[in-house]
Amino acid sequence: MGEGVAGAGEPDRLVATCDAIDRLVTVEMRLSAYSRGVIEHLYGAARERQGGGPLSLLAARTLTGSVGRGDAVFVATGAGVADFLPDGETDGPPGAVALANALSLGLGAVPLLLTEAPYADNLARTALAGGLGTRTPEVARRVPGTAAVLPLASDGSAEEQAADYLERYRPAAVIAVEKIGPNSIGVAHTATGKPAGDGRARFETVLERAREGGIPTIGIGDNGNEFGFGLIEDAVRRHKPYGDRCQCPCGAGLATSVVTDVLVPANTSNWGAYGVAAALAALLGRPEVFHDEETERRTIEACVEAGAVDGSTGRHVPKVDGSPLEAQIAVVTLLRTIVVNGLARPSERPY
Repeated sequence: MGEGVAGAGEPDRLVATCDAIDRLVTVEMRLSAYSRGVIEHLYGAARERQGGGPLSLLAARTLTGSVGRGDAVFVATGAGVADFLPDGETDGPPGAVALANALSLGLGAVPLLLTEAPYADNLARTALAGGLGTRTPEVARRVPGTAAVLPLASDGSAEEQAADYLERYRPAAVIAVEKIGPNSIGVAHTATGKPAGDGRARFETVLERAREGGIPTIGIGDNGNEFGFGLIEDAVRRHKPYGDRCQCPCGAGLATSVVTDVLVPANTSNWGAYGVAAALAALLGRPEVFHDEETERRTIEACVEAGAVDGSTGRHVPKVDGSPLEAQIAVVTLLRTIVVNGLARPSERPY
């Protein structure tokens, strides 16, 4: 595990860099009314609950404190609705791939990407576009710069599968990026408070077993219905439309009750994952660990070409939660600049 509160004992410059990262990835840029005016409250609650330091740095320190070269890391993603998003959405896979690539480059980890079977092809093609080769888990352990894509069960076999995956691959950390979790009575919802459907993977079985086994867990999300937001369930119920009372017969709200050790809220889940990757690059002193603009373009375009949908508009277009591709690339440019300038030796001006 990481060493507690992010920022404790860290150089002021690193904390300032990661504060800037957090501010950038939580800038509200939402198209849909149900997500407006929400993220600042969720981020604020999560930061207060986790010690008051930048959350990107807390996540990065957790990873550097637990993941060594050759260790497997589970990175789960995938959110969809059978009729409307049959291959998933553009928020989630690009972020999972960017963070997985950073873990591979920066820590020598072996990313194992987990998602529902219908989204597996999309995730594999997104990974390839992001620079990660796809192999079997056994081969990925031997070949740097590669990952494996594994299916997640959505039925009664989920418990058995979770036990098998954890025993077979022994991950050093488990991360969820834009992965929907159930509420207090076991019902999972979309961001509009409607039921997620029977096809949703029961990834909570993996998270719960991981936490019981002392494996660090990280949740990254944007609406309060994703894994990890159980840490601030009260804030989700207070500030998120349909957080306390959903639009389905259960009536128990979309706020998930599933907790992770670290929670990173962001304007979009991709941005939250990018923020953790950028903080990891800053912490390691290696800007190249964070992906560049051309990789971002390839990744988003490949995700859409593989069938993903913009979650806000329901269209097969290169947008993420209603924001255009150009905005995603701009965020990457700004994050890279924050990291590079934060690591640069200050110069004295002669004027």
